[in-house]
Amino acid sequence: MKKFISIALCIILAVSLMPVTLAADYGDFEYQANSVGTYVITGYNNFKNDYVTIPETINGIKVTAVGKAAFQNKTNVTTVKFPESVTAIAANAFYGCKNLSSVLLTDSITSIGSKAFSMCTSLTGINLRNVTTVGEHAFYGCNNITNLYCGDSLKVIGAYAFQKCSALTFIKWSPKLIYIGNYAFADCTSLTSLTLPNKLNHIGNSSFKNCTALKTLKFGTGKLEIGAYAFENCSALTSVTLPNNISSIGRHAFSLRAQGSTSFSNSVSLSCTSKTSAAVKYAKIHNVPIYIGEYNKTYSCFGDLNGNGKTEKTDAKSVLRIAASMDKSISGDKLFVCDINCNGKIDTGDVSYILQNA
Repeated sequence: MKKFISIALCIILAVSLMPVTLAADYGDFEYQANSVGTYVITGYNNFKNDYVTIPETINGIKVTAVGKAAFQNKTNVTTVKFPESVTAIAANAFYGCKNLSSVLLTDSITSIGSKAFSMCTSLTGINLRNVTTVGEHAFYGCNNITNLYCGDSLKVIGAYAFQKCSALTFIKWSPKLIYIGNYAFADCTSLTSLTLPNKLNHIGNSSFKNCTALKTLKFGTGKLEIGAYAFENCSALTSVTLPNNISSIGRHAFSLRAQGSTSFSNSVSLSCTSKTSAAVKYAKIHNVPIYIGEYNKTYSCFGDLNGNGKTEKTDAKSVLRIAASMDKSISGDKLFVCDINCNGKIDTGDVSYILQNA
């Protein structure tokens, strides 16, 4: 359903910005009519002027969008001011404007297309005001942005949207944010702290990968899915409290991995309140130490059936006999320690894991 909604929004935006007449000139601007009878800025022919004010009307007709690649690679542009009539900025609109340092958005702008400001390496901050959707790669590689202000309307941050914004240190989240796409904030190496909003329900794969300065991570109160590798290589993150509202955690979400390597390690310790939480299942599968408030105890060795503090082949052999009903079943703490997939019983999946880690 989420994918369908995302595709539908893209189609609607694309159709509304689709030119239906030949381009015409208005001063330094090129423009065309779109399917709803308003105008879209499609090009800019001034290679000297650095301050650009988008016109609100052309010949009495409203300008409602900046079209695809309209200002792409216009390196002379340093400042852009939008009128209240503009509601959308299309894909690649300002891609590669490396000297663009100031973008003055209005409350009327609700969507920013894919790669709209990608590689605008002079931008130092952005206020999204009333934007509801930020497209994929929208601010990718904007490596001088230090502050991101998400207006109260923002619901969706697309994949790769702020990847490689390596100077980003501050994010004001929208209380309505529900979706962060894959790699959205990967390689943001100056982020030190994250307090995520309550309505957020999806963190995509590798969303905060390689945020190597991240030390503090706090989750909201809403039901949340954390994707695979979401916080991979966040090497400064040594402990995380995972609330029970987290419904799933993808593989190696908190692991470390050297570049080019297929081997993972862990330096993070986890804590949660319930033995039935997604945090416990993640800790078991990835052999990560976890403090469980329900037990008031830290578990650091799963599959250790004989209780000697390490997981061995003898444990795997004993668990295999239980799974095959050759030995009597176990319960209580022993079952908890050896039930790696948290399905309430000992089975071949648990045996396989213990063998791999013995």
